[in-house]
Amino acid sequence: MVCEERIIAADVLKAMAHPVRLGVIEILADGERTVTQLYEELGCSQSMMSQQLKILCQQKLVDIRKEGTQKYCSLCNRDFLKLFDCMHRHLRRFLNFQD
Repeated sequence: MVCEERIIAADVLKAMAHPVRLGVIEILADGERTVTQLYEELGCSQSMMSQQLKILCQQKLVDIRKEGTQKYCSLCNRDFLKLFDCMHRHLRRFLNFQD
């Protein structure tokens, strides 16, 4: 991996490095949701969700489509869910995290 690619990869990882953004990706693993459903399920404000979605969209992790007055969110690349599987295993095996 060349230096420029590592810098871009770090930016993508930074985009996921927030509890709300991680939650968004985890929820969207089950399918498309509205912005309202996301912020209600994650227990944050609408403005907080908008800020977090903007970051995820900038890195092409989440896509938003508008239908009428509703905004629907979905994952751009479901391959990132493999990273979540690795993270869950790491938390449990090496950091002794339990649900």
